[in-house]
Amino acid sequence: MGIGFEGLIWKIYRIAEAITRILYINLLWVAFSLLGVIVLGFFPATAAMFSVVRKWMLGEKDIPIFKTFWQYYKSEFIQSNILGYALALIGALLYVDLRFFQSSDGIITLALSYLFIFLLLVYFTVVLYIFPVFVHYQFKTLEYIKYALIMAIGRPFQTLFMILGCLLVLTLLRMVPMLIIYFGGSLLCYVLMWISIKSFPKEEIQE
Repeated sequence: MGIGFEGLIWKIYRIAEAITRILYINLLWVAFSLLGVIVLGFFPATAAMFSVVRKWMLGEKDIPIFKTFWQYYKSEFIQSNILGYALALIGALLYVDLRFFQSSDGIITLALSYLFIFLLLVYFTVVLYIFPVFVHYQFKTLEYIKYALIMAIGRPFQTLFMILGCLLVLTLLRMVPMLIIYFGGSLLCYVLMWISIKSFPKEEIQE
């Protein structure tokens, strides 16, 4: 009985520790997004959050969270903003083109509307992969988009699991809105990073 009780206590401790880490990294994400007045802070803070979570998933549970987050935030501040806004610009252009074709009449514009709907769906899957790829590999800035696209298309089942996982998290957050403040970003990060780690070729894992 003693061993069983100790095992239960240990499991409870590990669960509490995991919840605390998820809460802490989410608060850091919010704080550092605000530090950059959101406009300049969101992408570096998101990249830093994914970087820390990636390390946890690769077994580095005892890293100094704040120090690791801050170092990555600083070192990737410029590149993450360039990548983030390049991706945002692509998404905006796709959406504007879609709205233009939807507002026009004709068979050709209808066909182009469906084409841009498809392109936006592909774009959405690239967005899911972009930060896991960014913190996992060392590429030139725009090459991250290319590799995220390759992953999204080349790993259809993992991409589907990503979408379903995000939908489950968003459903939970919608049911319990208070969780958005404490776990909104970090829960999505966990889902995306966990599935991505399983998707990346093992020989390409970079410490």
